[in-house]
Amino acid sequence: MPTMYYNLSYDYFILILGFFLFISFLIQKTSIYFFTNLQYGLKRGFITNYRYYSLINKNNHQLNPLFVTGFINGEGCFNIWVAKSSSNSIGWQVQARFIIEVNIKDIDLLYKVQAFFGGIGLITSKKSVARFAIYGLKDITNVILKHFNNYPLQSAKQIDFTLWKECINLMLSKKHLTQEGLEQIISIKAAMNFGESDKLKLSFPKVTPIEKPSVIVNDIALNPFWVTAFIEADGSFYVSIDKKTNKMRPWASVGLNDREKFLLIKINKFFEEIGSVYESPKYNFAEWKVFKLANFNSLIVHFNNYPLQGFKAYNFSIWCEILKLLKNKEQLTQEKIDKIKGLKDKLNKWTP
Repeated sequence: MPTMYYNLSYDYFILILGFFLFISFLIQKTSIYFFTNLQYGLKRGFITNYRYYSLINKNNHQLNPLFVTGFINGEGCFNIWVAKSSSNSIGWQVQARFIIEVNIKDIDLLYKVQAFFGGIGLITSKKSVARFAIYGLKDITNVILKHFNNYPLQSAKQIDFTLWKECINLMLSKKHLTQEGLEQIISIKAAMNFGESDKLKLSFPKVTPIEKPSVIVNDIALNPFWVTAFIEADGSFYVSIDKKTNKMRPWASVGLNDREKFLLIKINKFFEEIGSVYESPKYNFAEWKVFKLANFNSLIVHFNNYPLQGFKAYNFSIWCEILKLLKNKEQLTQEKIDKIKGLKDKLNKWTP
């Protein structure tokens, strides 16, 4: 009996030891991933407050995939980071980055997006800016690329995504570790976002940017979840009040670079032409605006069916209260005017 008891206890001991070693291994891997990204944020002075949601409940705040695409259409960035590195044989390091930056008031929406993507990435904040970033090539390949292949971007940002994906494919085949492959990535990077940095131009004077592809405009109708998310990112709800006459004018708008005018036209078509698209060529700016009180009901019905998810939902609710008070202008008493002014003061205001 004592020998049997000893053998049994020893077996349990080995099992328990193996279990704890496995858990220790998982914690180590998670810590390395977390602190590598954390160290980057601290080094850049970006992280002053952070929360890590790798163990987030994935069933909470589940967003529609086309809402996620629409929001990233407005607030996301596909970036290739290239910097000198003494640890690499060619002297340069390449990293693919997926980033969403928003005002701090929308940090909770970033947590919803992170939950949608399975808790990957890191959310940080500094002063008035919140950022969701993914730097791991494995997560980018298995999660981010897969998402946008299934739920494509609609704006000119699709071009940046396509070029970004080309760079990632070169990285997956290890070509970024060769001089030829590095220069190919820099050539592609130069056509993305805001182009090549001055430092890279000086370091690679012989590398010329590839020709940036043109935006392909299609006739496919916009998805309502996408529309809500895009307005979440780039839309606004306003009301102006003349100080002398108290004349009030509410409106809704979406403003973009004029190269995206086609998208504003599609949004107007989605809402059955309730607004108009205006251009400011001097400022390379285009804007979709809805002014008529009678047309606002289309927006209210839409957002009731496909709700806003971030801080703009709060703005929209205040804006709707103002519209109710303005419904019968003949009965616009001083009391109502004062109430509208009080509501206007709350629009686009945020207190942490």
